Amino acid sequence: MSKYFLIPALFFLFPMFSNGQSTFVLSLNGFAPVGELKKDSPEIWGGGLSSDIAFQINGSPIHLGGMIGVTRYGSEVRDGWHGEDLGDVRVRRNNQMAYLLGLIRVKPPVSGNIQPYVDFFGGFSYIATSSHFRDGPLQEEWDSVTDIDDFAMNYGFGGGLEFFINEFVSIDLNIKNIKSSSVNYLTPQSVSYNKADEVYDFTVRKSRFDHLNFGFGIKLLISEW
Repeated sequence: MSKYFLIPALFFLFPMFSNGQSTFVLSLNGFAPVGELKKDSPEIWGGGLSSDIAFQINGSPIHLGGMIGVTRYGSEVRDGWHGEDLGDVRVRRNNQMAYLLGLIRVKPPVSGNIQPYVDFFGGFSYIATSSHFRDGPLQEEWDSVTDIDDFAMNYGFGGGLEFFINEFVSIDLNIKNIKSSSVNYLTPQSVSYNKADEVYDFTVRKSRFDHLNFGFGIKLLISEW
């Protein structure tokens, strides 16, 4: 298991030995299942936000950094009667994944306005389904519960292109292929309301949470070390 935490641990160390450009990016992301996850739950899809920071090491093509993000891969709402305990309420159930990944980035020298790069990742993710309760669509939330949650170890690779607008800003397009350990999770299709018993029935699924992540971001050159 230690290999999954090796790259994230570097996140706290590499600023001490970096010497060069550092970059920060904020991205919008798309999520698509692959492999075992696509076979077991082909209906899930989603999107979210992520941010990464990378430090150049001693003027070399190697950059070390970290990425943090959140993805929602399904949401459902049920309005109406939920039994004597809850009454007539609105229940929204969100399926989400939060992740923390260390990264090693290789950026070959270029002379033009397009910079390709390759990434290698390692870290972990937290996958959870939570229910949120309101008296109506415009009412304030008065309670929430976590229906199920689990942790996954992750590794993977990816790549991208930076299109420079000027010396400080670029448009970043990227794709990541993330591999995962097996986790327990829910999808909108694996939850149903049992009107006879006035409870939700959960069909917990278990599979490797492998996925593709498609990103569009704005990248900033934030300093030189």
